[in-house]
Amino acid sequence: MHARLSILTALLLVGTAVADLQERVHTLVKEAGFTSREVSVAIRECGSDTLVCGIAASMPRTPASNEKLLTSSVAARVLGSDFQFESRLLRRGNDLVVDADGDPGFGDDALLAEMQWPDGRPMNSTDLLDIWAGWVKASGMTSVDSLIVDDRVFDREYIPDEWPREQLHMRYCAPISGLNFSCNTMCFRPVPAGTRVDASDSWPPWPGIRIVNTMKRGVKGRDKHTIRADRRVGEDVISLSGTVPVPTTSPIEITIEEPALKFGQMLADRLHLLGIDVQTVRLTKPTDPPAAGTPIAPSIVTPLSTVLRRCNHDSYNLYAESLLKRLAHETTRRPGSYADGRRIMTSMIERAVGKESGLHIADGSGMSRLNSISARAMTAWLCTFDPANDDDAAFIDSLPTPGEGTLKNRFKSSNLGNTRVLAKSGYLRRVCALSGYIRCPSGRRFAFSILVNDTNRIRPAKRLQEQIVALVASSQCDHDP
Repeated sequence: MHARLSILTALLLVGTAVADLQERVHTLVKEAGFTSREVSVAIRECGSDTLVCGIAASMPRTPASNEKLLTSSVAARVLGSDFQFESRLLRRGNDLVVDADGDPGFGDDALLAEMQWPDGRPMNSTDLLDIWAGWVKASGMTSVDSLIVDDRVFDREYIPDEWPREQLHMRYCAPISGLNFSCNTMCFRPVPAGTRVDASDSWPPWPGIRIVNTMKRGVKGRDKHTIRADRRVGEDVISLSGTVPVPTTSPIEITIEEPALKFGQMLADRLHLLGIDVQTVRLTKPTDPPAAGTPIAPSIVTPLSTVLRRCNHDSYNLYAESLLKRLAHETTRRPGSYADGRRIMTSMIERAVGKESGLHIADGSGMSRLNSISARAMTAWLCTFDPANDDDAAFIDSLPTPGEGTLKNRFKSSNLGNTRVLAKSGYLRRVCALSGYIRCPSGRRFAFSILVNDTNRIRPAKRLQEQIVALVASSQCDHDP
């Protein structure tokens, strides 16, 4: 009898706590000046898969960069935590073959900066080219008939149709290729020089790029530091304008076109500097045999864990889109495509959370406004991931915590106690999203998704998201044993 009363009492307490949380979240939404027309909230306890709070939770919303949670998590399961991207340089007769693997980290200066030369200098993407060229020289080759870039791991649909054409020169709209290098961008660090502005500090040395520099030198302390970098779609002309009163500290990045072919031409240029002439540079044709030959240089390898981290921790769109296409290739053994990637992701997620999820996948990064999912489905999917499973943990561990990555400036005024929050933010015009996990000291885990659409009040939306997460942490975790 007493045992039955204890169980009943526990159930009543849980029910009361859930009802209280629901009411308090409703109050926060109302006090912030939002309604369920703009805000969806879902809080789910992962162990019991219980939805402990829901406001318009089944409403399909635009997730913005929260789409990366879906792409990276599916990729972790399809590819596995031990997966590595591998870019190879092969010799076949008197030809060189670059066997690309769709690696978004190949030549990424942020990753190379973690490596050093013996004299302590950080490595950069141009150094990587010279390392490969040096190995070719050391092999004894004095000429190359054809330098062939095999980029067939992906198809050649470089940009999703839904991406805004007027933004394709921006870093976050870099093209997605079977061979990505240096994030498929060109970097500039302009500095005042005499009466002009010098833009010669640029990298990597992409061939065929024409720079139009109309930047003006400003006066330190009087003029604002403003630089505009632009490039028309389909052209290799980069225009730099604006005022530069002091040296630029953070590089200006702008996308380039046809990165795979340009990489081959760039490698040929580095070989030429070593006295090795390359007769022809080309991409593979559909009729070419599979990449084969003898490795002539060390392979360039990027672990999946690194790619997941750059995707979620740093929110790089190129990384998410490459994951989508690479998981498609891994599953179909065809060139990775958006069509296959969307189909595979949709099938896996709907099999786990049901077809009434509001799910529509347009791209891998969330740049497209045609992406949609409900907060209820997002939390149901996140709760299928178990940190005790290596593949699942690879995804979970890639998420930033407050104070780092894309959450660097989030939760600064929140009291989270010993609760651990791992989450992904997302922003587009009139869209603010935050989804992830709340991990209590006792080990209890909650998945949350707070999707705000159709609003210009982004700062209040961020504050509301943080208040809801802090409320869950205090109401659900504070009394953990």
